[in-house]
Amino acid sequence: MKRQQVIRCISAAAVAAALMCGCATAPLPPQPGSGTGFILQGDLEKCQVAMPPNANTQNFRKLGLAVQFQNITGVDKKTGKPLKVDPNLSKRLQVEMGKMKRYTIVDLHSDNGFLGDMADAGLANVVEGEQRQIDLLLSGSITLVKEIHDLHDYTMLKYVAEFDFICKDLKDGTQKFAEKASGTAYRKQFWSIAGGMAGGFREEDEAGVCLEAAMKAISVVANKIVNTYPAGGRIISCTASGERMTLDRGFEQGIAGNQQCVVFVDDEGTKVPLCYARAEPSDNTSGIIPYRWDTVGKDAVLLKKKFDMDPKSFIRNYETYAVGYGVPSNPMDLK
Repeated sequence: MKRQQVIRCISAAAVAAALMCGCATAPLPPQPGSGTGFILQGDLEKCQVAMPPNANTQNFRKLGLAVQFQNITGVDKKTGKPLKVDPNLSKRLQVEMGKMKRYTIVDLHSDNGFLGDMADAGLANVVEGEQRQIDLLLSGSITLVKEIHDLHDYTMLKYVAEFDFICKDLKDGTQKFAEKASGTAYRKQFWSIAGGMAGGFREEDEAGVCLEAAMKAISVVANKIVNTYPAGGRIISCTASGERMTLDRGFEQGIAGNQQCVVFVDDEGTKVPLCYARAEPSDNTSGIIPYRWDTVGKDAVLLKKKFDMDPKSFIRNYETYAVGYGVPSNPMDLK
């Protein structure tokens, strides 16, 4: 009987130790850009507090991005005939990139009437190219392929945009990444018993569906580039309780609604992550609401004690920043 009681006590102690260990070893956070590419509060609130890759306070500003898409080609896989691609598709994609507030799209060709018209109409954030304004160069080529699949009672048209792209950092001359991205758009055609078209997609609208497929590909690129150069800024104030902070960057500098962030201290060049937080951006500032503090890292725990003693004084005396961790939605739809 006593032996069984001893075994129960040992087992209970083992379970308790395991639970304590589990609390101390929270899972690693998801990598920005992995999986669906989107990161929300629920993805981080039980994870270890860690810095996102490529966080650099020198990039906590609106970056100049030059976009050079080579001629876009399209082909019908079945017949070999060229697709009806909008001749301005390359420039339209530049306009779409210009809608991302994280970047100012730099027009390398100041005589480009299309981009100028879009900028004048307020449809894109485009400026004429000057070398000093350009931080990054995004270049690549897009190939569109049309596939035809005859099914039981309709024809499925599949348009695939394949994008080979390279991103270079012009400040240090390095190539940051070179990858592929693809986007797909579908359309249906319905046929009558006599063989005539009864409804659905008409091929005179082909330029529009090509744009849709290309936009899906460029969205993958946008996700990659935003995660490579995450937006951020400096914490300039906080409430007396420390439950809310203010960031000196907002929507106009690329902070998205519901953006997940890491608040960190730059301690003489060493980044010490303190907590995960959620951003609530206005035009040029953002509210920062912490929700998970690092309770394991020795430096983080020490700094948190100092913060709790006097949050306002802490923000004045320590270089405290917040940087985005992943993206909360499609970067092409930042609002």
